[in-house]
Amino acid sequence: MAAPSLIVSRRFSNPTRLRLQVLFARAWEALADTYQDQAADFVRRLRSRLPMEEALDRYFREVGVPAAMTDTVRARALIALADMVDEVPEAEVPATGWNSLRPDHMLDAIKRRAQYVEETNLECRLAASVSDESVATMHVRMAIETADLLADESTPDEAIMHYVRTFNLSSIDAQLIFRRALARWAERDPHGLDRVEAVVPTLTVCARPTLDLPARLGLGLRAIG
Repeated sequence: MAAPSLIVSRRFSNPTRLRLQVLFARAWEALADTYQDQAADFVRRLRSRLPMEEALDRYFREVGVPAAMTDTVRARALIALADMVDEVPEAEVPATGWNSLRPDHMLDAIKRRAQYVEETNLECRLAASVSDESVATMHVRMAIETADLLADESTPDEAIMHYVRTFNLSSIDAQLIFRRALARWAERDPHGLDRVEAVVPTLTVCARPTLDLPARLGLGLRAIG
């Protein structure tokens, strides 16, 4: 997700455009808070496996934090993790001696290391999934607020898509947020389609032409004979 442009370009009324700018600014701030909380939770969840700084760096590799928001999220997360600074362990001194060079010991050490890395990667993916879900929930909430704000000037799907495009979500994230937000809107207003006025067509586009079958059949017989 790239940084959104808070300048609303569509032709809304001036009060609506200003309200949208305020709403998008609040959404940006709410997303920064969500990323901050999730980054801190990510580090705490991995505290037994990764040092604090390494875990924080890993968070930004696993989660697609917008580049324009990275420094802010990192600074806020570090402040939230201040209580963990005293818990940073000292660097371990590797064991020395001939026993560590034995082939069977080296093989066991490699296996244990591979298993540890695999388990750590799984924990990182799980924690990143929790973060992605929290961010998606925030996007859905702000998309619904956008639809509420534009209820008099736009349909719900158009308003939600306007939010998605403003925040430059990736195609996969955009589809996810759009569907979830539209589903939430449908749950709130299940009879919304009943209020849509039917449009009476003025031109029949798909009318089936009337064929003069006897005349065409006679023409065919004459051509054969």
